[in-house]
Amino acid sequence: MAEAPQRTARIALAGVSKRYGGVTALDGVDFACSGGSIHAVLGENGAGKSTLIKIISGVVQPDGGEIALAGRAMRFADPASANAAGIVCIFQELSLVPDLTVADNICLADPPRRFGLIDRSAQRCRAEAALAVVGCEDVNPLLRVRD
Repeated sequence: MAEAPQRTARIALAGVSKRYGGVTALDGVDFACSGGSIHAVLGENGAGKSTLIKIISGVVQPDGGEIALAGRAMRFADPASANAAGIVCIFQELSLVPDLTVADNICLADPPRRFGLIDRSAQRCRAEAALAVVGCEDVNPLLRVRD
């Protein structure tokens, strides 16, 4: 039987560690994911799953280890830089901000900008498109979440 061809990892982490004060959240974690694949990260509470995903998506910086994207060493300064590299994560514990609009919440991590300011028109269009994808066209993106 022929061996399946090796696929280059789209993203690879080697020896990644993260501490919060005296608590070790990640200790020498290795992880690789090929493009076009889906991975589930499973573990007990406190195992570091969320920390791992936050490092991959640029929300949190690792204390040690290497991250490579398509074979090139990489560090994401923030979620926008990870997003620009094609990495987007949806967090299980995502909470809405009740005092912001639906559109603000949808675009919270990466609001569209024009001349350094949030482009409200583009944000509304992006929110309407996202709502349509999940069958919620009847939700007004300009309403505050609490309403």
